[in-house]
Amino acid sequence: MPASDYCPATLQQVQASVTGFFQEVGCELLAYGADHATVGLNLTAQHLNNASTLHGGVMATLMDVAMGLCGTWEADPAQRRVAITLSMSLNFSAPARVGSHVRAVARCRSSGNKVFMAGCDLLDQDDRLIAFGEGVFKRGALRTELPV
Repeated sequence: MPASDYCPATLQQVQASVTGFFQEVGCELLAYGADHATVGLNLTAQHLNNASTLHGGVMATLMDVAMGLCGTWEADPAQRRVAITLSMSLNFSAPARVGSHVRAVARCRSSGNKVFMAGCDLLDQDDRLIAFGEGVFKRGALRTELPV
């Protein structure tokens, strides 16, 4: 896993600024830096589908957040922009069960002024590939410009 470019306190600050469903699901920002982000989750019963494995929507959320973050890093976290998902393609390759710890490891593949492309692997605690994908994202407003 790539190291974070932020100290632990700043990493926590950024994690708290990722609002909405990320917080509801129980995600954790594990590493964040220029062109990379890693998001983790300890799987509980609320994250499962009817087959008692990790729900595809939860996998998509983890990967979407990690890929969106990997293209929005700034040295000053207050200057970080939100990412707007333009398209995303995911492939699910293995199940994950309750008690597992999964992490979405994303890398920015290409970046322009407003649009960037990212790839992501979703891995379990044994580094087994659970899912993989790629996406295209647009940099949006600064976090400080958003309504509270």
